[in-house]
Amino acid sequence: MKTILFVSALMLISATSINAQETIIPPSEGKAVIYFLRTTSLGALMNFRFFDEGNFIGKFNDRNYLRYQCDPGERVFWVKAENIDVLKTNLEVDKIYLVEANAVMGAMSAGVKFKLVNFDNEKQMKRINKLLETKKAVEFTQEELETEQEKSKLVIQHGMKTVSKKLKKGKRLKIITPDMAYKQ
Repeated sequence: MKTILFVSALMLISATSINAQETIIPPSEGKAVIYFLRTTSLGALMNFRFFDEGNFIGKFNDRNYLRYQCDPGERVFWVKAENIDVLKTNLEVDKIYLVEANAVMGAMSAGVKFKLVNFDNEKQMKRINKLLETKKAVEFTQEELETEQEKSKLVIQHGMKTVSKKLKKGKRLKIITPDMAYKQ
């Protein structure tokens, strides 16, 4: 009986991993992909807006994720809610990267923080796999991105000043290095 339960549990874990892996789509040739994952419902009504330096790349609230394909190399991403958090990256060609962006509750307001993915952390990977299995990536047309870019001009101006200050200070800066790529 114990053997049957153990084998059943292994099959369920394997099926879960396969389903999540199928939703992680590799980049086009010569590109890199980064997934921004919101794995918790904390502060569900809070909208997170994501930027690649001065470019709006997407937004969503509640549990969801955004798949962003870009040129490899050094890039700075930031996310805006009540605050701004910064992610410095060095993405390799043809690689996939994952990062969480979740709400954090403060004394006076709620904010957002990037959290690097530790692929050996079973609890974190379980949250990520569950999200990937139950949600589809948020997508935007080029027209929607351009409209949001235009609407976000002031946010981007102020945000880039904050990003610049945070990069200079370097305190608590999250950094994704090439070796932190997702292994399928």
